[in-house]
Amino acid sequence: MSEDQLLTASRPGSTRQESPLLSAPPLLYNAASATEQPTATCTLGAQPESVKSGRDFTRVTLGLWDMEALADLAELVVSELVTNAVRHGVPSARKIVSQHCVRLRLLAQAPFVMCMVTDPGHGIPVLRDSDLASECGRGLTVVEACCVRWGWHLLDEGGKVVWALLR
Repeated sequence: MSEDQLLTASRPGSTRQESPLLSAPPLLYNAASATEQPTATCTLGAQPESVKSGRDFTRVTLGLWDMEALADLAELVVSELVTNAVRHGVPSARKIVSQHCVRLRLLAQAPFVMCMVTDPGHGIPVLRDSDLASECGRGLTVVEACCVRWGWHLLDEGGKVVWALLR
């Protein structure tokens, strides 16, 4: 499944690979409203500085969409998803096509915003209990605490998209 097909994949009879966690809500799959949904995409590099670029892009985009109330929450979620893509998705990729292999896509359908981060890796995101003294491993716990739903999909062309629905 391609990232663009992700929005229409829930039609009856379609096949898709999805996380066993939670499936995306049907409201963002409504084909009639898809043309009216604000959408913004940002291509990011595979370096740590991309996390800040993703946050900045998110804040500006939500401001343009008059959804500033979700900006702090969305920035936090995007920060965690992009960090995971750069730390885990890019290094685990079978083949890196370019340095710009992480993509952030934002979709809005008030009062919801979906944050989707695509990376070339095939590793499945795993929510795990982290030790209180651990310096890492809490990203998906933060995402889960901040969003209505989250999950992942493997893409036909390789890689995956990890998404979070915010309200």
